[in-house]
Amino acid sequence: MSSSTIISLLISILTAATAQIILKKGASTLSDLKFSLSGIFDLILSIFQNKWLLVGMTLFVISFCFYVFVLSKIQLNFAYPVMVSVGMIFVLIGSWVFLGEKLSLGNIIGVALIILGIFLLIPKA
Repeated sequence: MSSSTIISLLISILTAATAQIILKKGASTLSDLKFSLSGIFDLILSIFQNKWLLVGMTLFVISFCFYVFVLSKIQLNFAYPVMVSVGMIFVLIGSWVFLGEKLSLGNIIGVALIILGIFLLIPKA
């Protein structure tokens, strides 16, 4: 796997994880929104008026572009599990650091197991 592929995968993961944290920040500023067919236009309008949500969506687009490049270079059965699992770790840490969310012993054990799983997925030469 080339260094540009690894760097692209990391950028894709970091931008997607950052997008999740920023979307949470933006979603927490929304109030009195009802998710219903009749309220869908109010929801869409609120999304496009919220700078946090717009930044989060933009980061998802950037992540998507890098991920498409990665998929053109490596197998999906490696790229997707790594994308999701490393993303989970980054979101867990980021939500703890930036949003003040609590970490439990179960979270920490889960992260350790995820890291072990990633090492088991690494293609052998």
